[in-house]
Amino acid sequence: MPEKKKMQLDREKMRVQDATARIHNFDEVALGYSKEEAIAEAERCLACKKLPCNEACPIHCLPAEYIELIAEGDFDRALAQILEYNPLAASCGRVCAHFCEAKCTLDKKGTPVAIAFLKRAAADYGQASVEAGAPTGKKVAVVGSGPAGLAVAWECAKAGHAVIIFEAHGLAGGMLWLGIPSYRLPREAIQEDVQRVLDLGVELRLESPITTEQQILDLQKEFDAVFIGIGAHEPRWMGIEGEDLEGVIHAIDFLREVNSGKDVVVGARTAVIGGGNVAMDAVRSARRLGAEAFIVYRRAREQMPADEAEIEETEEEGIVFHFLTNPTRVLGKDGKMTGLECLQMELGEPDESGRRRPLPVEGSEFLIEADMMIQAISQRPDISWMEEDSNLKTTRWQTFEVDSETNETSVPGVFAAGDAVTGPATIVEAIADARKAVEGILDYLERS
Repeated sequence: MPEKKKMQLDREKMRVQDATARIHNFDEVALGYSKEEAIAEAERCLACKKLPCNEACPIHCLPAEYIELIAEGDFDRALAQILEYNPLAASCGRVCAHFCEAKCTLDKKGTPVAIAFLKRAAADYGQASVEAGAPTGKKVAVVGSGPAGLAVAWECAKAGHAVIIFEAHGLAGGMLWLGIPSYRLPREAIQEDVQRVLDLGVELRLESPITTEQQILDLQKEFDAVFIGIGAHEPRWMGIEGEDLEGVIHAIDFLREVNSGKDVVVGARTAVIGGGNVAMDAVRSARRLGAEAFIVYRRAREQMPADEAEIEETEEEGIVFHFLTNPTRVLGKDGKMTGLECLQMELGEPDESGRRRPLPVEGSEFLIEADMMIQAISQRPDISWMEEDSNLKTTRWQTFEVDSETNETSVPGVFAAGDAVTGPATIVEAIADARKAVEGILDYLERS
């Protein structure tokens, strides 16, 4: 009887750029698996009958299926399986929040299967083609080419509907390229995913912003259904004194300028406020541009919402974290920022997020020297183009009100999904919300 193979508890380690080298460039940090490494990692999967990874995934993409195919060395079929649920294989394989891995059974004894990295391997080495459906004669307008818009265009084209995407900027991808630095998500990966959608016959109109409500109404005259996937691109500020000083910028604007290839000037000492992935992207980008960049976060490390891998890579790059620190005022001289007045915080009882609430310590004011501050607190959809008496109903968070099952807005035939509905979320959550909208759109078109 052959000897039973010993279960490998720890994942295959992915090769990465050395931290001392990568802080001087924007080249991709994670270098990917070789085919052999991907197969070895896939072989770790226990093929659990209850599929906890699938239950944890917002789009329920049955990761165990493509993992098994990779274990067999069949990267083509693995990619084909992924594309049944998600057209953004190259991008999600790099920057997905991988909720699936948190529920992997192997996490109880070792490290979870690198499910996201295996998705990337399928995109790196697999070849798969998807055909558009037989033409139905119906037309769908998609406003925005972020993850939600691309997912809607993909599924509608597969169903045979003609699709035109209207994108305000000069490149497609939304926050994929506007908000995520190339060292995490190379532009080639985004282009690969976008091209996959366009190969279904989807038309992309760049630099075609929809800036008035009348334009939405005009689209309804030309198209059988309209989808709004404008994301959440409007900065949200802390609202503290001194935010109007030179040297203060929001992470959304900062990352857009960096990712657009502009010549961005950073401060000698740059403070980045926040603890999420956007904050990690901003501080690491500022470091690469030559700043002594550091994080200021009002909670403790274990409460940071950023992906653990992103936090660890930030630490490896020598970036300092100021925990339990909350800015209360931006200091300046002659209109320029010179520092931050901060309060020391302590942790109290859990708040609605389940994390212990940060409370100010009385009399703990202190100063941090800085000539630039990047706020990475949050953002929201930009709906400034809407009329005051708009028929499109919105919430107090500036998101669109939609039917909970179909994602149809208050205007019949107009649908919305992604950050424009949920507020800032992850790529995979945007795709999941878009898939729900697709079901509503397809049903609407069938009835109309």
